[in-house]
Amino acid sequence: MTRPRQPSEALQRYALGLSRERLLAPAAKGSGARRAALLRKLAAAGVKGWPKHLTLFTKSLPMGCRPCLRGRGSNLVMTLKCNRDCFFCFNPKPRTAEMSVHGRSVRSLKEGVELLAGLGVKSVGISGGEPLLEKRKVLALARALRRRFGRSLRIDLYTNGDLLSLPVLRSLKAAGVSGLRLNLAANGYDPAPAASASGVFKDVEVEIPMIPEDKGRVLALLGQLEELGCRHLILHELFASAANAARMEGRRAHGRRAALTWSGVAGSEEAALEVLLAALRAKRKISVYYCSTGTQSWIARRARG
Repeated sequence: MTRPRQPSEALQRYALGLSRERLLAPAAKGSGARRAALLRKLAAAGVKGWPKHLTLFTKSLPMGCRPCLRGRGSNLVMTLKCNRDCFFCFNPKPRTAEMSVHGRSVRSLKEGVELLAGLGVKSVGISGGEPLLEKRKVLALARALRRRFGRSLRIDLYTNGDLLSLPVLRSLKAAGVSGLRLNLAANGYDPAPAASASGVFKDVEVEIPMIPEDKGRVLALLGQLEELGCRHLILHELFASAANAARMEGRRAHGRRAALTWSGVAGSEEAALEVLLAALRAKRKISVYYCSTGTQSWIARRARG
């Protein structure tokens, strides 16, 4: 008899929602009007996407995001352990070596691959924690996914870039990883990992939470990434969950989305929209994609359906 797959510990704790939601003050009055004004400017500037869901981009969608928006994407969390301790991280503490797929705990890479096959996914993200703390498992997983799915599956590795080197990059590509998603907010927006990766991978993308007070640094990073030939800068709405709410103290929240158990932080969305607008007005070749809590709610509903 097959053991039913249980929700991972991380998912169970994450799904508790905002246990310290009282630490987040309501959004300031006028924030909705500011957002509406920015959306009008973006529409006039030619932004693409789905404004209803606040899923917007300037030129193109990342390849791995396209199946995800259709409810055909998933992820495998290789480990919750990490070499950094970012204030915005939503993974619970203590960090564990637990592995999960689609929020379900799995005991082996083989079990994870079969679960993904049963879901019929077209894109998979290998994430963490920092997955390269388990480099051998990452390489074994990528090879196993390629054997099971062939070239039809998009495989992105999510990493902060600290553990990348030329030999590691080459081994990842040889194993079948399609592209990298670098969280450079973890290292203070240093583009060095993207520079190294772009010499090996065609698709090097930077995916970061939009921290409102860092907008200027993100705009500077945007120009640097374009010079490196990176195709996409992906901005996520900064949000508070049960795991990080205490470290979000003093910030404001603009409320939960219906299908989610976390709240977006006020100011993050407006800052992201301003970065999109700046990219459009500067006619940047690099595409900026904003993945909001509205986007995540939309994906959750489509995945369930």
